[in-house]
Amino acid sequence: MAQLKALNIFGNLNGINKFNRFNGIRLGPIIAAVLFTLVLFYTTEFRRRSWSCKTWATCLGGRPHSYKHWDDVDPDLRVDSFEKTLHDGTVFFHRQTVENSSPETLILVLAQDADSWSKDYLSTRRNIYDFLDLLVSTDLDFTKVTLGLMTSSREEYDKAVKATERFPFARVALYFREEQKPKFAYADRHKPIVQRQRRARIASLRNYLMLRALRDEQHLVWVDADIVEISKGIVQTMMRHANKHRGVGIMTALCSQTRAHNYDKNAWAFRRQVDESASEDGNKTALDIMGPVADDQLSAAVPQLSQHRVYVSELIENTHDNDLLHVDSVGATFLYMRAHLVRQGITFPASNVVGTTWSHDGWYGIETEGICYLASQLEGGGCFVLGGTHHVRHADIS
Repeated sequence: MAQLKALNIFGNLNGINKFNRFNGIRLGPIIAAVLFTLVLFYTTEFRRRSWSCKTWATCLGGRPHSYKHWDDVDPDLRVDSFEKTLHDGTVFFHRQTVENSSPETLILVLAQDADSWSKDYLSTRRNIYDFLDLLVSTDLDFTKVTLGLMTSSREEYDKAVKATERFPFARVALYFREEQKPKFAYADRHKPIVQRQRRARIASLRNYLMLRALRDEQHLVWVDADIVEISKGIVQTMMRHANKHRGVGIMTALCSQTRAHNYDKNAWAFRRQVDESASEDGNKTALDIMGPVADDQLSAAVPQLSQHRVYVSELIENTHDNDLLHVDSVGATFLYMRAHLVRQGITFPASNVVGTTWSHDGWYGIETEGICYLASQLEGGGCFVLGGTHHVRHADIS
């Protein structure tokens, strides 16, 4: 009897083992297929839409934003488009809705190549589709928006032509302009040895795109290609301030990064009320860098400026969303400009304009850090930063 019971137990155990082996064999291919699908989905993004697998919600939730103004679009909307090569060799693509030839806002972006879109931690590398999704998140009515983009990559240009078809922009102005000067590696862009040449080049490219793309728009908004998040209502707030305050012409916002609360160090205000203090040699410093700086004082001007400037992160402490704070310099990670300032001659300086004389270059103020210096001489050229919670976020990885 005991032998029979033992045989029954052994038989049951053997059956269980066979069942487990059978299940393992059956589940193995299923698990492998799921893993293969996830890897394929993660690496190819065959849906051709923005997608960032940073959290379970973004992995499984699909597109994070949807365009909400389709009801304003005429289903019979007629669109004209053409492509031509300009006299300087730049390839220009233009698409325009015939019924709306006077958009209000011009959004501008420079993208050197595919790497310019950057990426976040634990996400796929971004592309033009992600950038368009970012614009969708602003909740702007694209029938009142012109999108201007310039790249030195023919592949990115072709992608932009196709990607922008899906949205009803009033105008799309795309430029493929081959790089005519030595390229700077994206990872090396902040090194001092390349900063001066790089920023001069960027200023020239910004001016080219801005002057080419601008028509009758009232508002210009620069968005860097590697911006991945924009706080709600930020563009509308900037336009509201511009319409309400005649002296407000240029605005920016706090730009953060996962590991840096204040990423854009080109936006700052000079601390004007500074008590004269003794220098290291015991003498009082009489240098006023907000006024004329003599040639023999130039070496002391830049360190003093660095010492007494206040960055945006400090300026906006304890402020509210409707507040505006004066700044003396801006960055262009996210930058608003009145279009009439451009029509009056305000562009991004390709050299240091602060302290420039007939005989030599200035000591500060190249690209975005010089535009407020120039605009301050015009009515409506004041530079400001939004207070409160308004912000944009830069990509984690370049």
